[in-house]
Amino acid sequence: MRRAVSCLLLIFVVIHVSHAAEVNVRYEKKTYYFTAVFNVEASPTRVMEVLTDYENISDLNAAIHTSELLEAPDKNVARIRTILHDCVLFFCRDITRVEDVTQDGNRKLEAFLIPMLSDLQYGYAVWKLTKNVSGTTVHYDAEIKPKFWIPPIIRSIVLTNKFKTRVTESVEKLQTIAEMPS
Repeated sequence: MRRAVSCLLLIFVVIHVSHAAEVNVRYEKKTYYFTAVFNVEASPTRVMEVLTDYENISDLNAAIHTSELLEAPDKNVARIRTILHDCVLFFCRDITRVEDVTQDGNRKLEAFLIPMLSDLQYGYAVWKLTKNVSGTTVHYDAEIKPKFWIPPIIRSIVLTNKFKTRVTESVEKLQTIAEMPS
């Protein structure tokens, strides 16, 4: 009985802690497609503050080793370089991404990868924020196409699960940071 109660409490904690309602990853024609829909118990303004704290974006994702603002091509664009380091089984890699990010108020962020400055052939991401009763619903969609080869056994289930884990971890960290005073 005690074990059953403990299991039920653990399930409740996991359900309560996990704000990620939906996380999907698919691989098609050498491109990864990501979607996530999750809730953050904070205002869209606060969520946007956290998402646009580019120099501290590594606080949201354990794989991001370095993040820095670069000189932007336009005053309405933030150019960000991130260096990620991650391992899946025996396959470890550093990945440099340089993206131009545009912001539409507290409603939307769009990131366009600069292939010449990145280890990816193509990349695009969009975050759409919508106010809801408990805070903010975030819709995240992204596509990336690496310039490098990934062994088939890794790019299948293992890498897909790793991406899902990273997104879920990032959502939890976003929630924690958003709860802190700005």
